[in-house]
Amino acid sequence: TFWRILKLWRETGDVVSISDRICGCPRILQCNHDVLYLIRLVRQSPEWFLDELLVLLDTNHFISVHYVTIHRELERVGVSLKKLVF
Repeated sequence: TFWRILKLWRETGDVVSISDRICGCPRILQCNHDVLYLIRLVRQSPEWFLDELLVLLDTNHFISVHYVTIHRELERVGVSLKKLVF
């Protein structure tokens, strides 16, 4: 309502509350250190699959994530998909 927006404007100087701006879950791999570790692993051994990267991340950094999370983070930093040749 108008009065609620006016109250918010007087308290914060904005008409949209902070909780409305934040959407989704926070990233599990927020630390650049973890993402850099994944990039290092991919560059060192590009033949590894996501499930192998998942085990290494869990073993060495004690972070348990889904393989889709690893895939999304690697896509976000620009690591492309590999193509297998038999």
